[in-house]
Amino acid sequence: MPRRFARMTTGFCQALSALMVGGALVLGALQMALAAEPPLIERLEALSDADYDDLLDFVEGNALFTLYHEAGHMLVSQLDLPVLGQEEDAVDNLATISMLQSGDADMDHLLSQAMLGWFLSASDAYDDLVFHGEHDLDLQRGYRMLCLMVGSDPDAFGELAADLELPGDRVETCPADYDQAVAAWDGVTEAHRKPENGGGLRWIEVRHDPAPEDLAPFAELLKETELMEVVAQEMDDLYRLPAPVLFRSTACQEANAFWDPDAREVILCYELLGAFAELFLEVLAEDD
Repeated sequence: MPRRFARMTTGFCQALSALMVGGALVLGALQMALAAEPPLIERLEALSDADYDDLLDFVEGNALFTLYHEAGHMLVSQLDLPVLGQEEDAVDNLATISMLQSGDADMDHLLSQAMLGWFLSASDAYDDLVFHGEHDLDLQRGYRMLCLMVGSDPDAFGELAADLELPGDRVETCPADYDQAVAAWDGVTEAHRKPENGGGLRWIEVRHDPAPEDLAPFAELLKETELMEVVAQEMDDLYRLPAPVLFRSTACQEANAFWDPDAREVILCYELLGAFAELFLEVLAEDD
């Protein structure tokens, strides 16, 4: 996978820790960040080369996790998979497991960026918390991802868990959580898996629509890193899909990503990548 990997800076991690108070972040919600001025493109141009590379690194990790998440929805829909509990939790687990099982240190790094993204998008404004939605709270999703990461490799992710104050007694249960999540996905997808090196028809196409000028850096990032192509090929290599599917990046007029079962499309909006960039810029502003 052609990528330019920047390491997550110590300053970024320290800024994240400083923003945590009693397990909550004092950042506003994601939508609040999108209202920031001056325009995003101008603030990107004003960044140092190092900060810009780190920002793209953060966006890349969050975009990749999002693609695996939406691919999970695609599998549930196309393969008619049974889901016990919330589907959102199940596909969060799939995204995390998929990135962990790559056995690649760079992929672990990108997963860490995605996990931190959930912490950064959490709001400490209790009036904004929604307890009846289909998604768990952002901090819950972040800690669940972190637990699966620690459960898969305590040595690799133990220090990160300590930095983010995951309690020791919870850490001890994380290997069982990871094993259970892997077994659950393996179990429900076993009948739909292709034989190893089985080949067969290619059902997933990738398309990149033109991006508006202010979001062009993120369209370029997707093409350079081939994130969509990587996830699409993995899904195609592993599973027998019943019908063609399209993975498409496009402008949506909202920060979003979703699986459209009627059109059989996984949509990744350029605006969502812009929103991830806004989150990173919030950390840089707090660190100044």
